[in-house]
Amino acid sequence: MIRTALEFLQKELESFMVMREQDASYTTGSVVDLKSIILPNGTINITASTHITLMLVSIEEERREGKRPYYIPKDDKNYFRLNPPVELDVCILLAAHNSDYQTALRDLSDVISFFQANPVFTADTYPALNASVSAPNTKPWQLIERLSFMLHNMTLEQQNFLWAMIGHKYIPSAVYRMKMLTFFETRSNDKIPAISELNYAGGS
Repeated sequence: MIRTALEFLQKELESFMVMREQDASYTTGSVVDLKSIILPNGTINITASTHITLMLVSIEEERREGKRPYYIPKDDKNYFRLNPPVELDVCILLAAHNSDYQTALRDLSDVISFFQANPVFTADTYPALNASVSAPNTKPWQLIERLSFMLHNMTLEQQNFLWAMIGHKYIPSAVYRMKMLTFFETRSNDKIPAISELNYAGGS
C-alpha cells in the first residue's frame, strides 16, 4: 500500500510539473524519481537528469480511541474475528536536487504549489490512485481510498538530524505528512461461534 501511494504521487507530481513548466527539460519520465537518496552502501543515489527525488523518511501510527475488532460472517454461521485496522501517517521527503540552484528553488516551489492545489486525493475523484494494482489479481489490502497531505514543519535542529540520518548534506527540500494509510488484514484463522444474542448495558 505504501508503494501504491508513492507511485501514484510520483506520477501526479511529475504530470503537474511538466504541465506547469512547459519546458523541454521537463518531460514525462525525467522529472520525479521515487527512490532513496542514499544507497545502503552509502553511495549517493541522485540522478542528474531529474529534478525531484521522492523518498519515505518515517512512518507513524495514527492512534485513536474506540477502534474495535471486525467480525465477518461465514457460510457456516460462524464468524471470523479481524483485528482493528492500523492507520498510518507517512512522512515523505521531496528533495530538489537540480545542479542549478535557482532551478532547484523553482522546482521546490512547484512541489509546494502542487500540494496547495491538491491537498486531498480520493479513489472516487482520482481513478489512477490504485492504477498500479488495478489488475485481475488485485489484492484488496493494497487499495487506497483516500490520501491527504500537510506540510510538516521542521526546526533547523530537526532538519539537521534528518539529513544526518539520510547521510547527505542538506539540499532544498520539503517534508510532507501523508495521512492516512489503513492497513487491514482481511484474512483470519480466529474462528469464533456465531452470535445469537446481543445484550446492551444500561436502561432503555
